[in-house]
Amino acid sequence: MVVLVIIAIIAYIKYREKQLIREKRILEQKVNERTIEIRKQKTEIENQKDIIEQKNIDITDSIKYAKRIQDAILPSLQVIKDNLKDSFVLYLPKDIVSGDFYWVKEKNESLVIIAADCTGHGVPGAFMSMLGISFLNEIVEKDNITSPEKILNVLRENIVTALRQRGLETESKDGMDMAVCSYNKKLKRLSFAGANNPLYLVRNK
Repeated sequence: MVVLVIIAIIAYIKYREKQLIREKRILEQKVNERTIEIRKQKTEIENQKDIIEQKNIDITDSIKYAKRIQDAILPSLQVIKDNLKDSFVLYLPKDIVSGDFYWVKEKNESLVIIAADCTGHGVPGAFMSMLGISFLNEIVEKDNITSPEKILNVLRENIVTALRQRGLETESKDGMDMAVCSYNKKLKRLSFAGANNPLYLVRNK
């Protein structure tokens, strides 16, 4: 009887050993499969990270190139200095490209000076600024308009037409705040008109 009990105990122990070994193998297999899956996911994440980083580099390079274009269409500081000896330009864009711009043009006896802040920042604002500069070149250079009030009115009409802003709720309300000065060098007279941008007059006491 004792022998049978001992044999039964030994058999049970052997059975449990085999069962534990089998469970260990199953667990190891699951761990290996999970490890392979994690490594695969890690590789995919790293690949996606590389793709995103490259896209960011491409986008940044494109924006930097757009800045070169935007800088090229801004007026030369020398033109300003030649006409206004004590002048300065404070131009500090928040982003690489900007919706803010300044514009200067000599036409007939007048020097037209404009400072503008377009709707939006970054790329959208930069597009608006380029649109505004293009229209201003036409208005002053081609149409010979140097009156600040007329410049603002014609520019507004051009922007409304270009962006299809005719009062519908679904249409955009993009635009620009602007200060326009026209200095008649012969008469030494300064005219001003502004759209949400005031004029600050500083006098020496």
